[in-house]
Amino acid sequence: MGNKFHFHDQLEVLLLMSEGGHFFIQNVIYDITRGGLFILTPDDLHRSAPCSTALYQFYSVRFYPEEIRGFSGESFDLLSCFYHHGPGHSKVQLQGDQLDHLLKIINKMEYYLSNDCSAYGKDVYAKTQLAEALVYVNYLYNTPANTSAHDDKEFENMLPVVNYIKSHISEELTLDVLCQQTFMNKYYLSKRFKQIVGTSISDYIIKTRLAAARSFLRQGMSVTLAGEKSGFNSSAHFIRTFMKHVGITPRRYAQQFKTLEKYKPLNNACEDFHLS
Repeated sequence: MGNKFHFHDQLEVLLLMSEGGHFFIQNVIYDITRGGLFILTPDDLHRSAPCSTALYQFYSVRFYPEEIRGFSGESFDLLSCFYHHGPGHSKVQLQGDQLDHLLKIINKMEYYLSNDCSAYGKDVYAKTQLAEALVYVNYLYNTPANTSAHDDKEFENMLPVVNYIKSHISEELTLDVLCQQTFMNKYYLSKRFKQIVGTSISDYIIKTRLAAARSFLRQGMSVTLAGEKSGFNSSAHFIRTFMKHVGITPRRYAQQFKTLEKYKPLNNACEDFHLS
């Protein structure tokens, strides 16, 4: 059991509740352990490969950075842990009391997010619980326990391609261009990228462009400019691609984000809370 490398355009706090298998973040491999806490940014391509003999359980809290901007102050940034933990240090292993404390916060968040909850001001309570969780996560990453990690050499070979795409997202990104920049054979690059990352280069470029476009739209950028800065060659192409993959027009997406008032849970084999 496992999934392909993927990324979200949201920040993610991931708490594992299972044992066995491996968790991959770009070219770094971690063991899947109960109480393993990960923080992931939109730049973190990741995938899980849990043990096939056990149920894979986890809590996932995803949110846009713009949503909690008002909770940070000049002396404390709730997002600090996401961007200052250093490469290869995305995991903290929680011990008994630490795990219990974070689970209590998550359970409160789950209660206020529930459709059955009728508490007055529940949306505010849910956001407050998220802020409290992030304060604690920052504390944990400032006093991390030792975690075992090692490099995934195969993925490391694809990192120059991934990094070039992300840093040149507004430019033309053909297979020929990528081969010239990374000094790789066209056939090798196309085949190995799909084998290792789990998706074709063209599909990865589209997903990366759309993630960038959504970020620009959330910042208040116009549809035309968001499309240009994320590398789409025309507004018509941008709108058509956006609707195909996101399900609504870029303009509607921007409007929905402005009026977003609450968190909405998505319940599967895990507990997954995110803004949508």
